[in-house]
Amino acid sequence: MKNAHYFYLILSLVGGGITVSYVFIGMQENNGHFDVLNFIQSTWTSNPYAKSLTFDFWTGAIAGTFFMLVEGIRIKMKYLYLYLLATVLIGFAFAFPLFLFVRHRQLA
Repeated sequence: MKNAHYFYLILSLVGGGITVSYVFIGMQENNGHFDVLNFIQSTWTSNPYAKSLTFDFWTGAIAGTFFMLVEGIRIKMKYLYLYLLATVLIGFAFAFPLFLFVRHRQLA
């Protein structure tokens, strides 16, 4: 598909936007502060469904981050560290599709 890379860009914008909006909602509920302990507890201890999603996410995020690192080095992507940094600071749902967008354009 000729313009498939735009699909990755759209996913990146949607994923980043939704992630950031929920962080802001959480911060509003905590009087403007990001409560790290509350964040961790809500994803690990809520119920078995939340735990399932948490483990699913972490497994995919670790594999995806490793892929970004290995593939980025292999094809000599510029600014590879920015995708890894975005994974930590913004979210995997933003950084990984953005990485795929840039990778797809570079390989085209």
